[in-house]
Amino acid sequence: AEEVAKAHGASFSVIEGDDLLAENYPMVHAVGRAAAIAPRLIDMRWGREDAPKVTLVGKGVCFDTGGLDLKPASAMLLMKKDMGGAACTLALAQALMEAKLDIRLRLLIPAVENSVSGNAFRPGDVLQSRKGLTVEIGNTDAEGRLVLGDALAEADSEAPDLIIDMATLTGAARTALGPDLPPFYTDDDGLAEEIATSAEAMSDPLWRMPLWKPYDAWLESKIADVNHVSDGPFAGSITAALFLRRFVEKAKAHVHFDIYGWAPKAKPGRPVGGEAQGIRALYHLLQRRYGA
Repeated sequence: AEEVAKAHGASFSVIEGDDLLAENYPMVHAVGRAAAIAPRLIDMRWGREDAPKVTLVGKGVCFDTGGLDLKPASAMLLMKKDMGGAACTLALAQALMEAKLDIRLRLLIPAVENSVSGNAFRPGDVLQSRKGLTVEIGNTDAEGRLVLGDALAEADSEAPDLIIDMATLTGAARTALGPDLPPFYTDDDGLAEEIATSAEAMSDPLWRMPLWKPYDAWLESKIADVNHVSDGPFAGSITAALFLRRFVEKAKAHVHFDIYGWAPKAKPGRPVGGEAQGIRALYHLLQRRYGA
């Protein structure tokens, strides 16, 4: 991220370790504090300050053990890809800067390892969040939405024209749509149409899923403002998106992408491994909006 920032003259800063507590990013700190490498928030800004604000937020869980709710060994084999959202947003930011779009671009990446040690956060803990909401921990393996919550609250504080967040967030999204078709969530019907149009134009498949308000009740907590996971096995990707929506109020539009970020089978030009999902469509959309 620092190399990309330097290459394009972007400002770059990092908040690391216990400084996250001093700067009020308590959920980022809680998720990453058990790891040998300290958690951090990467912040990149580029473009003239009075241009339309576009803010990207990427989940940067560099490895996910599941925390104290430990994943089985088979589920850990691909967890080096749990920073796929961060990788995709960083790549999109680079492309937008190379295109010199007239935007005020900001990139926020909460980068952590969800590890296990004596100071790991626990199921049943109640975490403070940057937004002020208290969050009951229902499962430590649902850590991505926690670090995104703090980053989204910061992104929203500037009331940007558009917030885009991307994350390898739930297995439920893959159960519903498979590895090749990432779902996205937004309350903005016009934006959803733009995304669908750009996805088709760029052969970058995406599928809109509903922010179904009745499922909000599944995130109720008896001891905090909200639980970060539902109390049942259903609609896991939708309830995750509903949790994230709580942290965005001021932005004119917000869209959340629950990507897989991985190609499990080789295809022409796309070997097995990390896969850029959604960013071709988003690049097309933003060029149409803000290009010369």
